[in-house]
Amino acid sequence: MKTVTSVLVSFAAASLTLAPAAIAQHAGDVGLGVVDNRITTGAYEMGTFVPGQRVFGSEFGELFPNFTDEPGFDSAPGTFAAGSSITFNVLGALRQWDGTSFSAIAPVRISIGFGPITPVLTPLTDVFTPGFSIAVASNGEWHRHLEYTLQAPATDGIYLLEMNLVGNTPSTQASLPFWLVFNQNSLESEHDAAIAWANANLVPTPSAGVLLAVAGVIGSRRRRPAING
Repeated sequence: MKTVTSVLVSFAAASLTLAPAAIAQHAGDVGLGVVDNRITTGAYEMGTFVPGQRVFGSEFGELFPNFTDEPGFDSAPGTFAAGSSITFNVLGALRQWDGTSFSAIAPVRISIGFGPITPVLTPLTDVFTPGFSIAVASNGEWHRHLEYTLQAPATDGIYLLEMNLVGNTPSTQASLPFWLVFNQNSLESEHDAAIAWANANLVPTPSAGVLLAVAGVIGSRRRRPAING
């Protein structure tokens, strides 16, 4: 029988070699685009990138206990320069939901890995912690699923992780911070409340210009419904 580690290594290796053209943008993943020369998070709707989303939910334990590889990161082909790479960074300590906010630093940590790459641990204090780089596919797509493991004692609760992404091409700026909200065996109603709090309290209200740009993207998609991602 394969061990959990060998299954994950095999999965990661397959994800590096699988033809990107065969992979559609996945609902629930962190959608990625480049807007005004900046890596931008958002969502893909019917193959069209809609920027703006910066809070994303996740559930531990759906594949293995205390583990998830969701959400992944996904972009359309041609989004990034072939031969380039993208690095994730952790921007502070893991936070735990107390029922009203994420003010408390969690008593546990998350390890972030990708196949055989040595995992990165979230810090115990609010310090910048660099991650590692993963290559962009030859067609300019970056569809990767990092592996998040809640460390012992893997206490039940809801956890908040702040991250950003940085490319290695000088013309592309780092993404703004975004947040992953992980659920470890708590009620979905609590998870939803925590996600709503993060959206209301951590994500700045978009400017009128951003709202108009998003409206233009959505309007363009509605006028051209036959376009495939």
